[in-house]
Amino acid sequence: MKKYTTIAYVDGYNLYHGIIDRKNVVPDGCDKFSKERPWGDLLWLNLEKFINSYNLPYTKLEKIKFFEAPSFKPDSLKRQQIYKNALLSLNTIQADSFYGGEFKPHNVVCLFCEGAYIHHTEKRTDVSLAIELVSDFYTGVCESAVVVSGDADQCPAVEKILLANPDFKIYIIFPPHRRSKELALLVGSYKTRRVKYDRLLRNQFNDSLLVDGFEIKKPIEFLDT
Repeated sequence: MKKYTTIAYVDGYNLYHGIIDRKNVVPDGCDKFSKERPWGDLLWLNLEKFINSYNLPYTKLEKIKFFEAPSFKPDSLKRQQIYKNALLSLNTIQADSFYGGEFKPHNVVCLFCEGAYIHHTEKRTDVSLAIELVSDFYTGVCESAVVVSGDADQCPAVEKILLANPDFKIYIIFPPHRRSKELALLVGSYKTRRVKYDRLLRNQFNDSLLVDGFEIKKPIEFLDT
């Protein structure tokens, strides 16, 4: 079977929020990390092992591109940086593999109590992912693609590529509770995969890593976004 040069495009927050979703169910015999976020201890994910564990037909993973806006909360930002440093231990991730966005604050008024509060919305990461995907296709950088996201905002980019080349292989890995019917219809359900507890558990980093001579330890908790 021929292997095609493959780039994976990971929507960091889409994957993160899927893993910490309170609707996730822990298999029998396993302990919940917390009542609110049962899979909260599975965020220390080795993306290279995780993506390769699906054994997607014809793919040869050459690079991972990671899209995530820096958190506006200091503690969360620190954990983000620790995780990115861990990702740099992988052969498929280099310093130029990270694409940031931003969180835009805006005022929101509660319909029930009429109290005002500030809500932050992530911006630019979806667009950055779509641009990289389309650009890599048209420049011939990759021969197939893996998109780790359940965001229907990626539909126009995927549709444009498949209109140009219906034989181009795009696989979609849907984070928990983040499945997009529109994306599944575009690529075909047989090219979609779901993220499950056991697969996440099997593909965690070691609690302690050495990266460029420095020790990186798994943060005690990832719950505060």
